[in-house]
Order: sequence, then C-alpha cells, then structure tokens
Amino acid sequence: MLVLRVYLCLLIYATGYTWLELCPLTGRKHQLRVHCAEVLGTPIVGDYKYGWQAHRKWKPLSWSNPQKNKKLPRSKESPFGLDSEGGSIAEKQPHLHLHCRQMIFPNIALALQHLQSSSNCDLSELESLNLVAPLPPHMQRSWGILCF
Repeated sequence: MLVLRVYLCLLIYATGYTWLELCPLTGRKHQLRVHCAEVLGTPIVGDYKYGWQAHRKWKPLSWSNPQKNKKLPRSKESPFGLDSEGGSIAEKQPHLHLHCRQMIFPNIALALQHLQSSSNCDLSELESLNLVAPLPPHMQRSWGILCF
C-alpha cells in the first residue's frame, strides 16, 4: 500500500472552489492529483485523468465582468502550440489547474566544484538554486473570476 504524504494548506474557499497549497513530501508520480481526487474527494480543475467523474458534470462558471475596463491577463503568444487564451474555469474544458510555483534544488555545479577541490566538503552548506514561476494565464483568469 502506498502512503501519500502531503502537506496541505487551505488558502481560500469561494463559490465551491478551493485554492490549496500542496507541498509533496515524497516524489511519487501524480501524487497530488491522486490525493486530491481520491483522498480529499476534490479533484483538481482540469484533471481529466483522476477527476473525470467531476468533469463529466462540468459546467463553466458563468461570469460577467462588473469592471468592464479591467481585463483579465491574456497571453499574446502560444508557447509550444498551446491555447493560452482559454482554459479558465469559465471555459467548457478548463486546463489543468496545477502549478509548481517554486522548486529548490541543491546547486550541483557548486557541489562538483567543491568535491573536485576538496574531499572534506560539507554539501549541506552549499547554496541552493531557487526557481520560481509565475501563475499561468488560465489560472490567473480563474483567480480573477473567483475574486481571489
């Protein structure tokens, strides 16, 4: 039996949607998606593999912008041929709303340099690489629609 270990933090709840911060403690494939759909019973929006039952009854969130001048962010380019204009919760088929905001890795280049110069190197004291990515446009639009 696989035991899933996840640190979960409820950030915001509104109109039947919950914005969660999930911090996996193990590196199992699809761990967060399975955990949300099967353990919590709240599949991730746009997860058609593990949340297919919820998406069979999916209805886009009807939304009218009360602030006509304020536009939700839209991407001008379509990276890798992806439709970056759609995919929010207002769409018939929303994109997967799972995003890795931050990853921290040990700086392997520095570790190798230190190992070459000294065999008594404490790798735990080396600097880490901190990678941070902005929220994708479809998730920004969903965030704006829900007024999070």
